[in-house]
Amino acid sequence: MTEQELYQMTPQQLTEKMLQGLVFQYEQAITAIEAKAFDHMNERLQKAYALLTKLSEGLHDDGGIITSQLEALYFYLGQQTLRAYTEHHVLTEALFLAEELLITWQAASTDKRPLARAAHHAGYERMAYE
Repeated sequence: MTEQELYQMTPQQLTEKMLQGLVFQYEQAITAIEAKAFDHMNERLQKAYALLTKLSEGLHDDGGIITSQLEALYFYLGQQTLRAYTEHHVLTEALFLAEELLITWQAASTDKRPLARAAHHAGYERMAYE
């Protein structure tokens, strides 16, 4: 991807690309751990953390509750990314959350809602909040 292509992207498209990159970095870090290539794991975790920092910096203060929730999620993923250096198992959850966030972002960016997501959200509607 060229620099000019990046400048032509909307903020939503840039966010999607960064989330795709985050998922990729987590996948590569897990693969590196399995291969006991810890120097490669280190590089991937650094890139994942840098992406989380950029995603967090891109949030607007006037975004309301969604901004607050994204900020908390990015912070949590950042903590888990740092923990992954010594506790490799936390990467599985981080990857799962990043994938879910990417799917949700893609669904919110289109008029077409995937049926799988609709079924997933139906579970939340049945939950009792106290």
